[in-house]
Amino acid sequence: MILGRSRLVLVPVVVAGLLGSFAGSAVAQASGSKAIGLAVKKTVMVFPVDVPSALSAGGEQVSGLLTDIAASKLAISKAYSVTVFHKAAPTVVRLKNDGQLGDADVTAPFSEDNRKALKVGRLAGYDVVCVSSVDDYSYADADRVATVTLSARLIEVETGKVTKTVSLAASSGKGGNAKEEDRALDAARTTGEQAFAKLVPSVAVVSVPVDNTPKTVDRKKRRSNDWIWGLLAVGLGVGLGLSGGGGGGGGIDNPPPPP
Repeated sequence: MILGRSRLVLVPVVVAGLLGSFAGSAVAQASGSKAIGLAVKKTVMVFPVDVPSALSAGGEQVSGLLTDIAASKLAISKAYSVTVFHKAAPTVVRLKNDGQLGDADVTAPFSEDNRKALKVGRLAGYDVVCVSSVDDYSYADADRVATVTLSARLIEVETGKVTKTVSLAASSGKGGNAKEEDRALDAARTTGEQAFAKLVPSVAVVSVPVDNTPKTVDRKKRRSNDWIWGLLAVGLGVGLGLSGGGGGGGGIDNPPPPP
């Protein structure tokens, strides 16, 4: 009598096991597909763009503008997780308080010697550092044209290797009554957009191929599902056969008929 009950219990156990296997396989396949599509981003610390003393006309604004352009281009590429360096950032302050960084390490210029940026990037835990500088600036009073020459490079923190470098010059518009400060910003914007587009080209964007054949995918899924449900049907049939068939000794006891 106990044997009959154990056979009945076997049916839901088999069904649950098959469903669990099916669900686990589906989750594994979904996780696998997601893992294929994910791209690992490198962390990059962007240091403020150094400007020469000759750029007295809005030098701080030019540096800020170019630094923002660099960070924006790196972020848009989807290849990097971007942080702009600032000496008041919590990580930098902690490293200074611990004595691992000194005042000279966190004070511009940063592009004269790669070791300064690499030291900060390594201690802060970044994969790449980006350093840039305005190497030349000129302004022509005759036609009110400013010209900015910019150089920038990406450096791997672990190896100290310069992976990409670019140098480019561009000028502002001319004529009109714009002040030199405005012309300098105009030239810096043009130079920055062009230079950092070359430093971090759009091909760095990671794309996941899309399957445009839903009918083929549906047929495969249908065949897989039919196989699973076929197994479930067989399991149910066997379980029911064990519980209902096999004579009087295999099922649940029924009380004897009244005399």
